[in-house]
Amino acid sequence: MELEEMKNIWENMEESQKTLPFQMSEVSQLEYKKKTNVFKKGEIIGLVIAYTLAGFVLYKFNSLDHWYVRLSASLLVTYLLTMPLYTLYGVWKMKHIDLVQSNYKTVLEQFYVVKNNMNKAEKISFIASPFLFVASGVVLTKLFLHKNFFALNFQLPIIFLMGIAFVAALLLNAWAFKKRDKEFKSVKQLLEEENQSKN
Repeated sequence: MELEEMKNIWENMEESQKTLPFQMSEVSQLEYKKKTNVFKKGEIIGLVIAYTLAGFVLYKFNSLDHWYVRLSASLLVTYLLTMPLYTLYGVWKMKHIDLVQSNYKTVLEQFYVVKNNMNKAEKISFIASPFLFVASGVVLTKLFLHKNFFALNFQLPIIFLMGIAFVAALLLNAWAFKKRDKEFKSVKQLLEEENQSKN
């Protein structure tokens, strides 16, 4: 979708515009930094939460006595340590796009690379969420209740509450994705408006 959108922009753009320096004004640069800081703050908060949870699981790792609990903990910790860094690196790249010397084509290409990478991270997160939900249940049940998750006697109310928690987690993910997409559109609009003001 983004690739087609970018192609349409190139086709509608005069050849001279593609190579002219972008030269974003200081006011617009401040606005750009403000908008990208929204991403940065969100990703840093997510990283702190993820690393705190990963640190807690690693600290208690020796108390996980079954192979499947350790496997679940390993998968959970790997995800918690890698995904926040990946998305934070994407935000860092977006914040460091050269808005003064680069031409509009280069700026927009770099922006779309970051956006595509963040979309990939969101898709991976969404696909992984059922597995992470189960892995979290297995690990946290062992750490806090000292019981085997699969040996628990799940009654209908507990299954119902777990279903609600799972749906709530999916809805939270969907809301976060929608919010991030809205922020991306806001940044893209700023770049387009800045480019049009130069013509």
